[in-house]
Amino acid sequence: MRYHAEVRLTLPWSLPDPPCRTGGRATLVLVVTLAVTLAAGLAFALPARAETTTFEGLSAPIVRVNLHAGDVTIRTWDRQSVEVTGEATLSIVHRTMHQVPEQTAILIPQAHSGPATLAPETFVISSIAPGTHDAVVVKSMPDTPAGPVVVTVPNDAALVFVFARGGNLDVHDYRGGTFVGFTSRGRLALQHVGGTIFAQTGRGALVVDDATTDRLRARTLSGNIAFERCRSHQIEATSIDGSIVYDEGSFEPGLARFESTHGDVAIGTISAVEFGAHVAGEGRVFTQFERGARTSGTQGDANAVVGGGGPVVTAATQTGNVYLFDGTLRTRERLGAAWQRPLAMLQRSSGFHRESGPHDLSPIRAFPQPLVPDVDPTPVVAPHARPRHRHDALSAHRIGQQHVSHDRHWPEVTAETCA
Repeated sequence: MRYHAEVRLTLPWSLPDPPCRTGGRATLVLVVTLAVTLAAGLAFALPARAETTTFEGLSAPIVRVNLHAGDVTIRTWDRQSVEVTGEATLSIVHRTMHQVPEQTAILIPQAHSGPATLAPETFVISSIAPGTHDAVVVKSMPDTPAGPVVVTVPNDAALVFVFARGGNLDVHDYRGGTFVGFTSRGRLALQHVGGTIFAQTGRGALVVDDATTDRLRARTLSGNIAFERCRSHQIEATSIDGSIVYDEGSFEPGLARFESTHGDVAIGTISAVEFGAHVAGEGRVFTQFERGARTSGTQGDANAVVGGGGPVVTAATQTGNVYLFDGTLRTRERLGAAWQRPLAMLQRSSGFHRESGPHDLSPIRAFPQPLVPDVDPTPVVAPHARPRHRHDALSAHRIGQQHVSHDRHWPEVTAETCA
């Protein structure tokens, strides 16, 4: 199977090197094609012929990593330096870039594998201040094994953009700006992160632990998404064929939306919230509140007010179940048979930040239409088209909440290549 997508990172920077300009402005475009492979190895392991490159004196730098194969680990420290440890074949370049005072956006194109499709959308970046920025670009050569790569960035790095095409991606303690990360088959694990996050996987699991985020967007084709002990101001998590669990988390005022097309959605809160849940198919809404809640609705549509009410949290699925609860499922002494599915997903997500080697990343549900492993779909990229949320409007529409479209009033993204 080939998972094919094109991602264009368009930033209005002037580039002294190389001197590529279009209409008085230089545009940096990242165009990548994903090839799915099995990913294995140690998250912090170093290749046998590891070399370390360090760039000193970098304040709020921009870091971009594009790896064809191999695992990537992102760490932080309190030094104004970027350190890259990996194979000698890596291309590691330092550049000076200038950000004009305009809002920057990344086009997230349509991605699909067999019957599963992620619609295109745009993600706004506001952490890059006007002025000159140092940038470090790390790339592997096509068809050249890169091995594990460890990149250590300053705590105040303005933007970290990582594409781990054929491996796993682990991010630890990054809170200073905006993180944008992609994997295809491999897992994507975020631990103790903050700020603004965009995270996407194809078939791999997406795991977030102990995060406090201002804005978090997570989406997968068939990988499960697991959040534990997270505090969210604005969060939107969607999957086509994977399930989603948000356990022992809290919510601040802002958008909170969880939706799966063919998977389950389980939300556990430790803060006061107002739940709205909808199941379109034959599934149902399950509730279990040890500290009590005001519940109403039917088997397929339900509302629950926890702790007197608070931010509105919506959960929806077309063919799965929705589970609403308080606290954590891990400490529940008695859980009925119906609750074993979200509990199993939590248990399977444990240890992604600690254990080495490959993990069983297959979803816990049987899909009505399984992914075809040998399909090489044609990429569909529409830089100027308004993103379509064909799979994403269900929850807000069905439970009476206003659907928030995140593709309006954003700057138009162009696609110009600097050779």
